[in-house]
Amino acid sequence: MKQQAFHISVCALCLIGLFAGDLNAQQLPLRTNWQFNYFQENPAFAGFSDCLELKAGFRQQWVGFDGAPSTAFANLQGELGRSAGGGIHGIGGRVTDDSAGPYGFTQLDLAYAYHLKMAKGWRLAAGAAIGFMQYRLSLGEIILPDFQAGNDPAITSSANQLLAPTMDFGVWAYNKYTFWGLSVQNLIEPSVDQWGLDTRFRRHVSFNGGSMIRLEGPWSFHPAGALRFAAGAPVAVDVQAMFDYDEVIRFGLGYRNESALSGLMTLQLMENLTVGYAYDWNVGALSQASSNTHEITIGVLACPVKSGHVPCAAFQ
Repeated sequence: MKQQAFHISVCALCLIGLFAGDLNAQQLPLRTNWQFNYFQENPAFAGFSDCLELKAGFRQQWVGFDGAPSTAFANLQGELGRSAGGGIHGIGGRVTDDSAGPYGFTQLDLAYAYHLKMAKGWRLAAGAAIGFMQYRLSLGEIILPDFQAGNDPAITSSANQLLAPTMDFGVWAYNKYTFWGLSVQNLIEPSVDQWGLDTRFRRHVSFNGGSMIRLEGPWSFHPAGALRFAAGAPVAVDVQAMFDYDEVIRFGLGYRNESALSGLMTLQLMENLTVGYAYDWNVGALSQASSNTHEITIGVLACPVKSGHVPCAAFQ
């Protein structure tokens, strides 16, 4: 009975929060271990690795409930070449599949970034990603209440799948110990009038920053934070504090305002293979009704890292 009630509530959230013409909400998935998979957040990261680097993972929210949100993601990025002045050309591709109850989408895009060499060990990167999203709505899975929900344009529309273009933009400044980033997703805010008049998928803006602080011996401390903005949704504040031992294991805690307390870890299993895991404890309004969240990410480098690239120790 509890699961059925949750399923109904997920459907209601999908219909009200995502499709109503006069409402907006957080429409893109969040990831907890974003420091370990920054290219998925910001296209300016393309080219950070000297050779090809693959990141792939899965996030399951509210384990044990029907219709709970789940996200699968993968990306590949690397250095394409260098200019005479030391600038780096980077390319990459990203794919995301997200589902929540009857609603879901699949996004695919290609990215290009240029890393400009600056003074005192700093680089400034700017990148863009262009692709498309396929949105889907499984009408057969929707359980409607009695109060005129059948009049919702998302329900009465004959279109249960939509295709829309996407464009993301990002900038990223970094040196060996510090990074600052800005990313804008859904830059063009594609319209989906088939699911309601003046309905569109809103722009999402994120600010990120972090640093690495040397401690005694092989230890280092890695504080980081993120601010995320979307029209009609509360500002999401994400802070993390992690410790690194000899660049082999990194672990710590994170907190997302009114949402979750997180435990994070990354472990380098082999020279070119790293695994990241995050566990979210719900501390918000759903803490009494829902289970917690698991997120796992695998990182694979296609070749040894070259010595000529400027690393950022805040990232694994």
